[in-house]
Amino acid sequence: MSHVKCKGHCYTCPVRHQSIFSELPEESLEATIQDFHTSVLTFESGETLFRQFDDSSESAYTLRKGLIKVTKSLPDGRTQIVRILVAGDLFGFDGFANESYNNTAIALTDCEVCRLPMAELAVLRKSTPEIDQSMVARLIKNIRQSEDMLLELGAKKASEKLASFIMRLSLSDQNLSFSVDALDSAPASEWSKLHLSRSEIGSLLGLTIETVSRFFSDWKRKGFIKEEKGSIQILDATALKNAACTQGACN
Repeated sequence: MSHVKCKGHCYTCPVRHQSIFSELPEESLEATIQDFHTSVLTFESGETLFRQFDDSSESAYTLRKGLIKVTKSLPDGRTQIVRILVAGDLFGFDGFANESYNNTAIALTDCEVCRLPMAELAVLRKSTPEIDQSMVARLIKNIRQSEDMLLELGAKKASEKLASFIMRLSLSDQNLSFSVDALDSAPASEWSKLHLSRSEIGSLLGLTIETVSRFFSDWKRKGFIKEEKGSIQILDATALKNAACTQGACN
């Protein structure tokens, strides 16, 4: 069960440099947020932060620690993972459109979030241009990631999707966003925690669990990757990048 860890304070926030307050100079930060009542909440792995359409969006959140999966569901119960949140991500701001939450947020790992009251956040946006600009920049980033995701799901082959996912994961053990730029860096050779089951990886990439399992088995047999106790290691980065970039997909 989630519980309030403490009252949030931007000075001591571990992701302040990634938050919507990052552009504020220290001398003006205290005055700006003195009437802004944030709180830090903790959630255990598997707990739901909010549910699609069921909860009114009275708060937005910044993820301080951990990973969160965002899902959308059809009336018949079919569900799709649409995004993986990492530390520094802002989410749950549907209240700016006077709507309930348009998706469900579930902790993939034990998580720590900062809860931002929507009404107070709206006031800050009007009074502080730096915060408004920072939020607009994050909205644009979300749109770009959604476009990259649509491109990846619609244009890439199954092997390209899965190999790209593994390469992004290896870069920092936290980089699960859909960004074509992520493939420009050389993947790390260290072990990276998967966090997602075969089924969840398939949901994120638009693949069946059988397809995901088949490629994992094939690449392990060929020596591209190694998998052990929920973690993965890239053994042959060149071969995996070739799988991710067939037909010049990464050029």
